[in-house]
Order: sequence, then structure tokens, then C-alpha cells
Amino acid sequence: MESPDHRALNRAHWERLARFHAGGDDTYYRLDAVATGHDTLGDHEGVALRRALPPDGDVRGLEVLHLQCHLGLDAVSLARRGARVCALDFSPTALETLRALAARAGVEVETVEADACAPPAHLDHRFDLVWATIGVLCWIEDLGPWMRAVARMLKPGGRLVLLEVHPAASVFSSARPPIADFPYLNDGAQVETFQGSYTDRDADFESTSVGWAHGLGETVEAALGAGLLLRGLDEHLDCAFDPFGGLMGPAEADGRFRLRIGEGREGAPAFPLPILFTLVAERPA
Repeated sequence: MESPDHRALNRAHWERLARFHAGGDDTYYRLDAVATGHDTLGDHEGVALRRALPPDGDVRGLEVLHLQCHLGLDAVSLARRGARVCALDFSPTALETLRALAARAGVEVETVEADACAPPAHLDHRFDLVWATIGVLCWIEDLGPWMRAVARMLKPGGRLVLLEVHPAASVFSSARPPIADFPYLNDGAQVETFQGSYTDRDADFESTSVGWAHGLGETVEAALGAGLLLRGLDEHLDCAFDPFGGLMGPAEADGRFRLRIGEGREGAPAFPLPILFTLVAERPA
């Protein structure tokens, strides 16, 4: 299990990031735009919703939990689409920012301050959809308790949508030259000190955090071990934005970002690696 020291270190890390991200970094989180109507659910999110809620991904009237929500931009977008949304995070600063953002946007979002692996009992069997996106699993030491918590919070027939950074991409901190300095499979706690934030590497502060690697097979096995039924698993070779804070370089000619490590054949561009994956799983009815 995650040690109290690791938990305290990560909470302090995310408190610092929440204060920074809430302070006007409009190029990444675009809080003002979200408050005035911008929808943060992009193409991969739309496909995931349609896979989880066929045929059209309609969330109107559904109970939705945004798990490890950080500032909760997706929570606001889902509430604007008509869902009854609850957002869970362990950062009180992030949740305070979300409440203010929801008020500005004119939507209702319930907030719960809790550990994702130990949610309070009043959330049990409550949700039609658990929504977790991009950068959640690397903060979890053991995926078993995380998936079991998700299963416990879902209603029978409810579904998990996990849109996450692909572990093959997480290995690299540099594409040119290739630098692979993070494990693919869980190799214990990885303690790292970063300059700035993933939204701004030049920001004038340092922060230390603890992360864990989880391979794709481990993630699927954790879902199955929690009693969930796998309903979809997709790997994505491109993305509408760079979730790594500059690893992929500029967008390509079609406006999409791709991760190409090194060079391809005879100097051609390397074939892209998967950037993200989407897992959809269901609690049996």
C-alpha cells in the first residue's frame, strides 16, 4: 500500500499545482473559456462516451462521478450536458477552484475530498458512469484497490470510462534524442523532482512527487480482478493536444500531435507510438 510519506508528498505536489493552475494559466486549462461555455470533451472523449453509452453518449439525467478531477473542467462540461455530477479529488485547493468555476458556469457539481482508493461509503452503488481521464493511474501504487473502489461506486450496469496516457509513451522524457527514463511495468516508487508544471516547464518553482508505472496488461487485469466486464479497449496514435508538456513537439500538418521516437527508415519520420488508451468497463447488472 502507498506509504503515508508518499501520500503526503503527492498531496503537497498537487496542492501546489492546483494553486498554480488556478492562477491564470489560460493556455492549458482555459478556465475563463470553460466558465463561458467551452466544452473540454474532445474527439477521444466523445468516442469513449458513445462506447460507454450507446448510441450517442448522452449523459442527460445520469449520475456521473469525475474521479481524480483536479480542477474539474470535464465535470463542468458533463454537468452542462445534463449529467448530475460529483467530482472527487484529494486536493482541497483543486476542489475549491472547481466550486468557483461551476458557479461561474452556472452548473451544479457536488465535490468530495477523498482518496480515490478509499472513497466514502455514501458514494457506494451510486453512479451510472465513472469518468477518469489523462494522468490518473500513475499516482496509484496498486491498481487493485483503485478498480475495486470504482466497481463499488458504480451501479449494477454502470460503466467506467478510463482515458489515460499510454504506458508506452510514459516511458519517454525525450523523443530526440530518445530518453527512456520511466519504467513500463511497475518497478516500485519513482520519486522525481520537476521544474514548474506540465502546463509550464519554465514556471519558477520545483515540486517533488512519487509515481508508479502500470502496463496496459496490468490495468486490464486490475479491472477484471475487480469484477468489471471489459467493454472496449482502444489505443490512440494521435491527439488534439500534447498531454506531455512538449514531448511530442509541434502539431503535424493535420493539426494532430503524434509521438515519434528517433528516426524512421532511411531518414523518414518514425512510426508513431500510442499516446493514449481508452478502457471501457462495466459492473455486471
